[in-house]
Parts: sequence; C-alpha cells; structure tokens
Amino acid sequence: MAITINGSGTIGGVSVGGLPDGIVDTDMLASNAVTSALLPAGSVLQVVHGSTKTNVTATTTANTDTGLSASITPSSASSKILVLVSQNVFLYSANTISGNIFLYRNTTPVGTDTTYGIWTVASGTPNELQVIYSINHLDSPATTSSITYKTQQVLRDGPAMRTQRDSGFTSTMTLMEIAG
Repeated sequence: MAITINGSGTIGGVSVGGLPDGIVDTDMLASNAVTSALLPAGSVLQVVHGSTKTNVTATTTANTDTGLSASITPSSASSKILVLVSQNVFLYSANTISGNIFLYRNTTPVGTDTTYGIWTVASGTPNELQVIYSINHLDSPATTSSITYKTQQVLRDGPAMRTQRDSGFTSTMTLMEIAG
C-alpha cells in the first residue's frame, strides 16, 4: 500500500516498524499507550500510602495490631512489593521493658526474620524510650489479589508499650509495586 497524507495531516499506509528510529518521541505517544505490562523489570508500577496517629497500647504478650496498614492490588503475579514503614513506638516503665514490631501480609508474618524491632530499656526510675523504627522489606506475594500489609506490636517484658506517645507523631507505610 502506498503512503498517503490526507488534507488533515493524517498519514496512511505506514506499517508497524515502518518509521525510522527516533522519529516518535514521548510527546507523540497517546495517553496510556505504554501499559505496565510493557515496562521493564524494576519499574515502579504503583504507589500506595497509609498512615496513623492512633495510640495503641499493648499490655500482654499477645500480638496487637498497631493501626498502621495499607492495601495494594498487584497488577501481575510476578510483581514484588516494596514495603517501607516508619513506626513510632513508646516504652515507659520504672522497670525493665522490651517489645517487638512485626510486619504482616494479610495474616502471615513476612520477612527473613519476622521480628523487626527489639527494644529493651534497663531498670531505673523512670525509663522512657521513644523510637521511630524503620522497616524496608521487598516481598514476593505471587498474587493479583488485594493484599493488606500491617504492623503488630508485642510486649515482651514490662507493663506496657504504645505505638504513639501522643497524637503529634505519625506512623507511615508506603507500598510500591515493582515490575518483576
């Protein structure tokens, strides 16, 4: 078929791959012309953010949700999810006190070591520790179903631990889908 140009400037008769390299740049691409399936491995496909200022107190050795969570639905089962957490923890006691933070995917603990924070404050009067704990975890959930990531705290020793000292602190979680 011959190449034609009509009166409005539309070109016809060009086959796929028929234009020389470099003639089409990003300004010429239609909106949403490049789908996530075409992006190379390592590309960020989506970002989700969650935060809380909720004060949750743990007074037993049972795991307690901290109120910090975020949900994401991967576009491909080969995608990885980069989980970035900044979790506030407050410990206060006149005795020795310690606690842990755990990261969960739905109801399953994730990570090479499911314990992400271990704090101990030695005896004295009073003991007070405010920690902003970071978790950086690259997860491979192998699903395209919605996933909720959350943190839990557990008191190991002492009367109580809290995820906030007061409402002036914000704990955050960012989820990034990475093309596999």
